[in-house]
Amino acid sequence: MQHSDESLMGQVAQGDLDAFRLLMERWEGAAKRYAYRVFGDYQAAEDAAQETFVRLYRAAGRYEPTAKFSTYFYTVLGNLCRDRLRVTRRRAARGEVTADAFVLDELVAGPPGDDPLRRAEAREDRLLVRRVVAELPENLMRAVSLREFEGLSYQEIAAVMDANLGEVKTWIHRGRKKLAERLRASVAREATS
Repeated sequence: MQHSDESLMGQVAQGDLDAFRLLMERWEGAAKRYAYRVFGDYQAAEDAAQETFVRLYRAAGRYEPTAKFSTYFYTVLGNLCRDRLRVTRRRAARGEVTADAFVLDELVAGPPGDDPLRRAEAREDRLLVRRVVAELPENLMRAVSLREFEGLSYQEIAAVMDANLGEVKTWIHRGRKKLAERLRASVAREATS
């Protein structure tokens, strides 16, 4: 029998570690992918995913399934990433840290037997898109990432970002537009190099 994420959170609130492990198995990949798009750094993504699950575990007793678990999950994860990103940007502005970008091999590897040249080109395309998305203003980046990469509905994104539906639609529209402009400019620069 497949338990819903909402019912698993109820079990976690009762101290059921197996239910928590199952939630982690279901959502760990999504947490890492989202955090990687925010930070562009595999270790930072790992750390954010772990901290997200710590926060979910600690808050299990207060969790109220008034919306889908995914909404709650991305709210916790998004807030954590936003807070860490602000700290990282402040520290980088003061010259205290440098940003290292690692490739998530499991996300960019092609199927066995796939043409290595095609796989390399596709990998470069995905890295370019990730880089350009990460350069978008924060609200645009979060809204576009949640919609395009995580598949959340506009209503879910509004709940995650604590915004109204009109704002979300505007952010996604502007984000897609800026993304297209920046990708065209980047491809044009590479073509002339």
